[in-house]
Amino acid sequence: MIKKLTSHLDYGMFAEIALLIFAAVFVAVLVRTLMMRTETTTRHAMIVMEDAQQHYQQQQQKEQE
Repeated sequence: MIKKLTSHLDYGMFAEIALLIFAAVFVAVLVRTLMMRTETTTRHAMIVMEDAQQHYQQQQQKEQE
């Protein structure tokens, strides 16, 4: 019964729908990224550096103890 049901399905339509969903999400992320303020972008870029500085400071404090 399942073989009969799946043999009549057209999977091409699902591929087109998946492509449209992907394109819509991609465009939404692109627009949000381009509309982001410079301050926010700079703050996001500094997250890694802040974490590295905190880790380095903690290591120095442990070595001094």
